[in-house]
Amino acid sequence: MITAIPSYLDKEFVIDDNLALIRNPNNLKQFSRYKDNDRIPPNSRIGDRKLLPLRTKIKVTDVRVDASRNVYVYAVPQEAPDFIPSGWTRCSNLAGDFINETISYIPKEWDLEPMGDNYTVVDKNAIIRKDPTDFKSTGEKVPYGSYVEITARSRQTTPEAKYVRIRHITIENGVVKAGKPIGWTHSSNLVAGNSEVFKSKQWLDTKGNNAAWKKGNFIGAKVLIGIVGTGGQLQKIAMETYEPYLRLMNAAKRDRLTLSITSGFRTFAKQARLYDGWKNGEEGFNLAASPGRSNHQNGIAFDFNTLGFAGTALYDWLKRSAPSFGFIRTVNKEHWHWEYQPLKAKELKQQGTYKLDRVQV
Repeated sequence: MITAIPSYLDKEFVIDDNLALIRNPNNLKQFSRYKDNDRIPPNSRIGDRKLLPLRTKIKVTDVRVDASRNVYVYAVPQEAPDFIPSGWTRCSNLAGDFINETISYIPKEWDLEPMGDNYTVVDKNAIIRKDPTDFKSTGEKVPYGSYVEITARSRQTTPEAKYVRIRHITIENGVVKAGKPIGWTHSSNLVAGNSEVFKSKQWLDTKGNNAAWKKGNFIGAKVLIGIVGTGGQLQKIAMETYEPYLRLMNAAKRDRLTLSITSGFRTFAKQARLYDGWKNGEEGFNLAASPGRSNHQNGIAFDFNTLGFAGTALYDWLKRSAPSFGFIRTVNKEHWHWEYQPLKAKELKQQGTYKLDRVQV
C-alpha cells in the first residue's frame, strides 16, 4: 500500500531559523514586506521584511519548487498571535529541513492516483494468459490504455508477481466500479494508477521526464514521486523504490541517523548534461555514465548523504543494515552510490557483505 502523498498534510512543523523570511507569492526570489494595511508585529514597521519567528509552530498547506529544484512551503502559524503572518518560505527554515517529505506523484493528472491495485495497461502487446500452470497465451490482448484492477499475483514464479490476474474497471468521480474479469497478463504491461497521461506523446517520449533507460535501451516510462532531499531540494524516485526507501530511512531514523537523497532518478537530459560536463572537463562535474547507461535512469540508484567511507556514522550503518532492506553498493570509489537490488542484496547478505566484488573502495 502506498504511503499517503503528499505526506506533509496534517503534520506540525517548527521554524528553526532566526531569519525565516516570507517570500513574494508571485516571485519566490523576492521577499514580502509589510504594507500599511497589514497587521504589523511589535518592533516592526511598514517596509520591513516579513518573517516567521524562531520556534513558531506551523502547518504546511502547499509546496512549490523553483527551476533550481529548491522547495518552498506555504507556512500557516499554529497557536500564534494573529500578527504572525502566513506565507511562502524555504523548507530549509523548518526543523529537519522538511527532509524526506513527499510532495506529489509525477505525472500530476489522474483519474485515480496509485492506491495499490489500480493500474493502466501501457503495452500495446499486453497478451492475455491462461490460468497459472504455464501462463500460456490465449492469443488475445488487453486493449491499450485499459483501466484495470489486479485481483491476484503469481506466487510460484521468479520473481513473485511476475504475472497478475486483472479485471476491467471504470472510474466515476474517483469511485472504482469493477467490470468483467480479463485473465492473467505480465505485470510489466501495467503502470500504477489510472491516467489518460499514459496515452500521451509526453509519456511515450523516449527522452521525456519519466523515460527510463537501461544499458542504452529505453525500457518505458515510470511513475515518479517527488521527495525532499538533502539541502531542501526536490529529488525524484521511481514509485517501486519509494516504500523500500522509506523502510531504510525509518530504520536509520530509529538509530538516530538522518538518511536523505542527494540524487535519485535522472532524466535523459540531466544525465546527458552530467556526462558532457565531465567529458568536457568542466569544473564541478564528476565521472558520469553516458546518457541511457546510468542506473539513475532506470530507477534503482540512489546517492545518499554518506559524507565519507568507513568511520562515517551513516556509511558504517549502511554497511551493516542496507542489504537487509534490499540496498547494496555497486560503484567503486563512490561511498554515496547505493542501489535497490533486493535479490542481489539477499545473496550478498548471506555472504556477509554489502557490495559487489567490483567495489574495492
